[in-house]
Amino acid sequence: MLDFLKPTHPWGFHVLRLAAEAQQGGGDLFDIARLCERLNPGDLPGWESGWLELADSTEAAARAALVGGHCETARVKFFHANQYYRMSDVFLTAAEMERKTQRFLKAQENFRAGAALSVPPIEIVRVRCGDEEYDGYFCHPENSQAGPGPGILYLGGADAYAEEIYFSARPMLARGWAVLLVDTPGRGSSHYVKNIPTRPDYEVPARACIDYLVSRPEVDPGRVALVGISMAGYYAPRAAAFDPRVKALVCWSGCYSILDDLYLFCPALQPTVRRILGGVDDAEARERLKAFTMEVAAAKIKCPTLITHGGEDRLMRVAGAQRLYAELGSADKTLKIYDDPSAGGTIHCSHDYWEHNIPFMLDWLEARL
Repeated sequence: MLDFLKPTHPWGFHVLRLAAEAQQGGGDLFDIARLCERLNPGDLPGWESGWLELADSTEAAARAALVGGHCETARVKFFHANQYYRMSDVFLTAAEMERKTQRFLKAQENFRAGAALSVPPIEIVRVRCGDEEYDGYFCHPENSQAGPGPGILYLGGADAYAEEIYFSARPMLARGWAVLLVDTPGRGSSHYVKNIPTRPDYEVPARACIDYLVSRPEVDPGRVALVGISMAGYYAPRAAAFDPRVKALVCWSGCYSILDDLYLFCPALQPTVRRILGGVDDAEARERLKAFTMEVAAAKIKCPTLITHGGEDRLMRVAGAQRLYAELGSADKTLKIYDDPSAGGTIHCSHDYWEHNIPFMLDWLEARL
């Protein structure tokens, strides 16, 4: 049995991430728990087949509900199936990219089926950046007021794609903010389908996304914020350093140097990072990652900035968040380290503390938007 409420095995932390998203419609907690009762840590074929079976059956239930005219039931189940397909590919390696891509496309297919049934609307969009084009979603806010309102560019980390992070974005939508989710380089469809690797100068693709965001009549260009989760705790501040249109920045985990704070700190993540760099070897990865740094750039960030980080994060070291905070050029900056194991929030992205950490971050952001 795999314990995800108090995980001791790395697989449990993967499920805990899904359980956190399930609170926002990204799965059914009881279906997840029932599957975990059958999963044995270390059984890779069992993990893949278990999640794939749950994904297939959930998608079938969604399609049956749609045929029966039960659109709300279909929407919910399509969203759940999207997440279960994602879970089935978590441990597939770079040598199994064809299967990973197939699973991504199934996840995307189900998310888009759910999005087509959603109110308020979730629009499929594309963002041009030079010769590249990124897929994404413009998510209309709930309870929006008359006239333009705040707009959030929300960036995911190394293995997070737009269809997944929608579920952690839902509390932003509930506050009346529009949210743009885009598969920027190294992420989602840009990685799985278009072979666009990640890059150190993330301000370039982020600028193209903000260009799109402020072009929307629903968005007030004077109230644009940037939120980055996990490895995007590097992507987002890198973007904010070079774009004055960003009026507030939230780092949902902070990162000063991808090489020091993630790659060398967590060897388990090294294959993922090498893959999103374009399939390079270890020596090449170490050399390329030297450019993925907030040195000099951190001081250029002048907008209000919040960094939250788990004090016992085993994927991204807390020292990176502390260094990023120390070098920020902003006069309005806050660093929140969750360091009490008995209270929760000490792990990566505080997945076990979302019902507390998310309101804290969004209250902070609301006061500045």
